[in-house]
Amino acid sequence: MSAATSPDLVGALPPPVRRDPMVLTWMAGVAISWFGDSAWVVALSWTAAHTLSPVLAGVVLGGEMLPQAVLVLVGGVLADRYDPRRMLVAGQVGQAAVLGAGAVAWHSGTHGAPVLLAIAVAFGIASGLTLPSGATLLRQLVSRADLGTVQGWNQISNRAMRLLGAPVGGVLVAWRGPVGVMLVDAVTFLAIAGVLTAVVRPRYRLPRASRERWRESFGDGMHYLREHETAKLFVIGLTALNVFVTPVAGLGVALRVSGSGWGAHWLGIADASLAAGAILGSVVAIRWQPAYGAAAGFRVLVVQGLAIAAVGIGWRPALVVAMVVLGFTAGAASVWLSAAFMRAIDASHLGRVSSVTSLGDMTLMPLSVPALGAVVRATSVLTATMAFGLAMSLLCAWFATRGAIRSLEA
Repeated sequence: MSAATSPDLVGALPPPVRRDPMVLTWMAGVAISWFGDSAWVVALSWTAAHTLSPVLAGVVLGGEMLPQAVLVLVGGVLADRYDPRRMLVAGQVGQAAVLGAGAVAWHSGTHGAPVLLAIAVAFGIASGLTLPSGATLLRQLVSRADLGTVQGWNQISNRAMRLLGAPVGGVLVAWRGPVGVMLVDAVTFLAIAGVLTAVVRPRYRLPRASRERWRESFGDGMHYLREHETAKLFVIGLTALNVFVTPVAGLGVALRVSGSGWGAHWLGIADASLAAGAILGSVVAIRWQPAYGAAAGFRVLVVQGLAIAAVGIGWRPALVVAMVVLGFTAGAASVWLSAAFMRAIDASHLGRVSSVTSLGDMTLMPLSVPALGAVVRATSVLTATMAFGLAMSLLCAWFATRGAIRSLEA
């Protein structure tokens, strides 16, 4: 392993993000890709639900998760060893090719689970192998001071593209069938691959892992996690957060609305409140970045825990306020914590550490949702959201007071 752990500047200092054509073009390309992904998710869900049995539909919709979880640790090693830009280009082109082949097969009359499952599995493989490369590439493009700004605007565009892409996907699949959405999503993959190839050039040289065997490289990453207190706290903290947030924001809200007899439109109102709060929180976090971003992020999430608890209150204004606060705190804390994470982790290990965090999300979130359902069944919606929310508040208060977190400057 190289002795250097920080990126080395290649050439002149990059300009601020707002005046950086390369980074702005790259972020636009990423946004276009998210638009296509959002459209495809809706089209896949609709097609699976209307052409397959419930069991097969579930297999298809979950087909991406297993290969992604299995391969993301391999992706972390690859991100620390090879050029992350080329890794991402290969992944984008590969997914475009899979969608193109799927469109040809579907158009020629080969329909059903085999085509949809093949696309889902291929996406899971590509995502698992390239997901960690996204973090390492960002570390190569902008200065430490601008990491939070880029992360914030990426989060805003991600939510905006979800809001735009989902209805477009619904309209396209109803009008042209899944083939139309496959082709649209394939074009978006090619667009970001083109931007990465023609426009993006790294400004910082990252130390690369030595060409040892994969098992040894992975073991070195795990050793780094065991010995590096800050990295360990970040991985545990960021992984644990979604255990509390995701089930309440999804299943908890649905159970509250359904149990109160408010009507399905209140689910839309709750989701819109969450999205609006998250966008506002990200904008605020971009404009105001505290001196100690990691500690500030965990303190904000203490408030988020209280909002999670309030979701279970059987009063519609309380639900709207809780979802706005939940979104706002998520938007702000994500900007500060993600930037602090990338600054704190040695550049030589960023891919492997981020892959462990991603694996935690992939494995724990599917378990936490039924766990919330079990608590609701045994008690009530309010008791379950109170338990999840207060547990999160206490956990985040503990993380905010750790010395390794409090000392991290923005």
